[in-house]
Amino acid sequence: MAENDEQWFAMRATYGRNMMAQRQLESWGLESFVPTHQCSTKRGHRVKISTVPIVRDLIFVHSTKDMVQEAKSKIDYLHYITRPMEGRNIPIEVPSEQMEQFMLFCESGGEVVAEVEDAEHRVGEKVRVTRGALKGVEGRLIKIQGRRARCFTVRIEGVCTAVMELKREELEKIDN
Repeated sequence: MAENDEQWFAMRATYGRNMMAQRQLESWGLESFVPTHQCSTKRGHRVKISTVPIVRDLIFVHSTKDMVQEAKSKIDYLHYITRPMEGRNIPIEVPSEQMEQFMLFCESGGEVVAEVEDAEHRVGEKVRVTRGALKGVEGRLIKIQGRRARCFTVRIEGVCTAVMELKREELEKIDN
């Protein structure tokens, strides 16, 4: 992929500062995504509902490699998530289609539960969602200990796995 093509980069904003990094990146016109969910806390007689990151430190940034590198140099707590390749640590680039599916999945109530390395040995059938908000999204079925239902997953290699319980009739098997 060319240096000036926009792509998604998996990054970490240390010490739980991913929302702060997202606000800063957006003020510079860079698109970013932090998987979040609604959380309620009770203080006295009040219940406060807030949006909090699902995975501490995780943020995805969409731009050219040069722009992301420039932003990274200005935000000292923002770092690439890397994978070893040919003796070097290479920043993880997430394909646009995979990132779109992951964002749709997270926004539809999926939970991000594990680093990929933790879930890798449990991967099963490859399936596609046939109904609902996730129609067309592809993933795998896994069994998570302690849950009765099979779970549908969307993975971002080397970064995380998002999980959601779906009914069997909402899925169709895909041949590998």
